[in-house]
This record gives sequence, C-alpha cells and structure tokens, in this order.
Amino acid sequence: MNRRTRCPVICISGIDGCGKTSIIEGVRRELEADGLPTRYVWLRYNHYLTKILLAFCRLVGLTRYEYPDGVRVGYHDFYRSRLVSWLFVVFTYIDTLFVSILLVYIPAWLGSRALVCDRYVLDIMIDLEVDTRIRFAAGSRLERLFRSLMPAGAQCYLVMRDQTAVLECRPENVRDGNFQRRWMLYEEYATRSWVELVENNSTIEQAVARVTSQTRAERSR
Repeated sequence: MNRRTRCPVICISGIDGCGKTSIIEGVRRELEADGLPTRYVWLRYNHYLTKILLAFCRLVGLTRYEYPDGVRVGYHDFYRSRLVSWLFVVFTYIDTLFVSILLVYIPAWLGSRALVCDRYVLDIMIDLEVDTRIRFAAGSRLERLFRSLMPAGAQCYLVMRDQTAVLECRPENVRDGNFQRRWMLYEEYATRSWVELVENNSTIEQAVARVTSQTRAERSR
C-alpha cells in the first residue's frame, strides 16, 4: 500500500501506562479547535485469520494465563514453535492489511477528518517480537513490509515516560513477565529514523504540543 492520503494520519504508540490516552485526547481537542475534525481509530488487535491460529494455540498450550496476586496476565508462547511463530506473523500482516484498508486508507482517501490511530504498526511489531522472538530489525525486510502498511506521510509518534511513573500508573505491569522485554523494545524503536519520540515526563500539554506542532507544519506546506 503506502500511498499518500488526502487527510493527515497520526499514529500514536506506547507501552501501557505511558499516558498515551490523555495525549490522544489532547491532540484531538487541539486539532479540532484549529478547525480540523478528527476520527479516532484503535488498531492494535485485529484478529480474523489469527483467530484460527489462536484457537489452535490454546488447544496445544502455546497460550496461557497466570494469576500473580489475583491479577490475570496472558502469555503467547509462540516462540516455542518456529512454524507457529511465522504463521502468526503472516496472519497478523494479512489481518492488519485488511483493517488498514477499511479503517485507515478508505477514510483517509475519501473523508475529511484527520485520523488519530491508537496502537498501530509500531505496537503490532513489538507485540510480534515479544510473542514470537522474531526480530523486526531496523531496515530489515520484515520491518519495511510492516511499515508499508501505513500510508506514505503518516506521522508515527512513540510516547515514552519514566519507567517508575509507568509502573505507578499501571501496577499490573510489575506482574507481567514480558514487561522488561517489551520496555526494551520500545526504547530501541524510539531510536529508529521513522519514529518521532514524544517524551511524557513533564506536562501532558507539552507532549500534545510535540504532536500538534508537526501536524500544523505539515498542513501549512
């Protein structure tokens, strides 16, 4: 895909507890005050083909739940099977392509609203890395393939916050055995050339301004 759309596409990613929801609300509020209507799209879990594979994995024990201190934490142990890992990557790509056409490309081509995408390609790649241990290294074919799901010109922001604040906001992360792996991946993705880092260690207003200033600059060109 990767064609440029007529409406802005703003992708905001980040680990649970980083303040992403508040930033998205602020971005939409600011853009709409500028006279640019927005549409919110949540894109993290798009299970269609993958539902079949997930059902199989449940039967053979590659998905499981643990309950530390009564908190339910789910795990996908797809990395235990190379075949399952690659099938999950392929099925996720197809599912995300379908949803991207339906919820991103068509509205952005034909509509008049800026799309604010919550949890899109960046988060999906990190989820896949955690579940399959397959690397989406910077510049690799896999990374380029999944990046091509986003329209050309889409703005991709990654919200990062002090880890202590993240854990205070979402204490269930402490009980997640994959949290540190996921955190390290977000830190690594923050250094990639196509990702705009948004530091959320001060005020929400400053983080919102980091996003809206670039959107305004793009519109004025």
